[in-house]
Amino acid sequence: MALMSKPSLLILDEPTTALDVTVEAAVVKLVKDLGKKYGTSMLFISHNLGLILETCDRICVMYSGEAVETGRIEDVFDKMQHPYTQALFRSIPLPGADKNDRPLVAIPGNFPLPHERPNGCNFGPRCEYFQAGHCDQGPIRMDTVPHGDRHGSRCLKWSKIDWDAPLELAEQKIKAEPGRVMLKIENLKKYYEVAANALFGGGNKKVVKANETLSFEARESETLAIVGESGCGKSTFAKVLMGLETATEGKVLLEGKNIEGVSIEDRDTKTVADVQMVFQNPFDTLNPSMTIGSQILRALELFRIGNSARERTERMLELLDLVKLPHEFADRMPRQLSGGQKQRVAIARAFAGDAKIVVADEPVSALDVSVQAAVTDLLMEIQREHKTTLLFISHDLSIVRYLADRVLVMYLGHVVEMGTTEQVFQPPYHPYTEALLSAVPIADTSIQKKRIVLEGDIPSAMNPPSGCPFQTRCGWKAEVPGGLCDIDLPEVRQLTSGHQIKCHLADDILARMEPVIKIAAE
Repeated sequence: MALMSKPSLLILDEPTTALDVTVEAAVVKLVKDLGKKYGTSMLFISHNLGLILETCDRICVMYSGEAVETGRIEDVFDKMQHPYTQALFRSIPLPGADKNDRPLVAIPGNFPLPHERPNGCNFGPRCEYFQAGHCDQGPIRMDTVPHGDRHGSRCLKWSKIDWDAPLELAEQKIKAEPGRVMLKIENLKKYYEVAANALFGGGNKKVVKANETLSFEARESETLAIVGESGCGKSTFAKVLMGLETATEGKVLLEGKNIEGVSIEDRDTKTVADVQMVFQNPFDTLNPSMTIGSQILRALELFRIGNSARERTERMLELLDLVKLPHEFADRMPRQLSGGQKQRVAIARAFAGDAKIVVADEPVSALDVSVQAAVTDLLMEIQREHKTTLLFISHDLSIVRYLADRVLVMYLGHVVEMGTTEQVFQPPYHPYTEALLSAVPIADTSIQKKRIVLEGDIPSAMNPPSGCPFQTRCGWKAEVPGGLCDIDLPEVRQLTSGHQIKCHLADDILARMEPVIKIAAE
């Protein structure tokens, strides 16, 4: 519709933020092709630096209402000349980042409100190069940087900073060793019966197979990532685990206790407290008419924590300390908090009953990259302290690679691949995993990626394809003889210890697979 009037300029404001990475890749390709076809100039607004690298020619980095650096993509990405640009890149999970050995570095402090902007450099209070009496003395103009094409920086010290100096790394963390099995899933199935005529409820009943024979374990202190496109069954599994739905078949064992058939209304208080959830959108998870403190106190009352109001108040303040929020936030309303602060409150509430398993459903996808690093680091810190089992549901494989110990890849209700993070991110892959990895935008000009754009949409769980669930979109299907992919559902195979795959491809073909993501210098 936007192109109907053949515009000279098309403004795209976060056009792919809520989309799966595979859909995002297809939309980006479409936008680029249409831009070339119609000769349309495009203004792309985004906080996804990887997407900007793949889409744009030039970039303008903004902070607190003003441009702080401008230039060609290659110049700004490889020869950045502003501390804020540098800080942004330090807070995103590029290849090589590791939650233990190379943790992300979050930008300290908070974004200033328009009426609270400081004198001089707006970024000054959060800048590690700030110099009092120099950087806070009135407006700062955009300087031209000698190298590059119209490369500019709004910084008084850009020419004096050693941009090639090694960045100071965040404090290394001790890797937590997984403990006992906290959650065990055995052949879990979740089916729904729906009317064939959805409008009037008539006709024969049809079955939606949302989850199909899920089997895996999650251990104490472990982060298990569950990845896949929308419609693959991730959220349905989470609902069964939380008690919002009951299983059709199979077992869900919480510390050996069966909970698959017990809805949340019938679960005891301890079970409800042990399995908690952090939702995707922090703006909708808090009651707008209650203060932050009263919402945490309400959770403590429901979980029967503390014997008196005083004890619960003390525990509420301890939870604010846990998520690194000042005590005065207890008296604030949700509208007075930023997105990252609201998500911290949601995390505090999830841990009010000392949860043993936390389901984090896209907990940072709605947040800016600088806030993502802080919230991710907070989750990892709490996990280390409380030995929590974290189930991290996401389609952002960059953040998954950074924080997950093991990865479970789902497609159309099936687990198609599972293994350690190193196993899943290196060949051989399941063809679906390969496509997911190729669609991840990475903000690094030295990275070369194999391009795989999946054709079509994920099939309906009400009418899944015969044989392999991925065969309608698989680029490797021709390598399997006899039309086996169309006929038989693949068996689960163990490739190496702990690494399993559900695919008909022969071992010699899997061995020929090349890495999707390569560093150009290699």
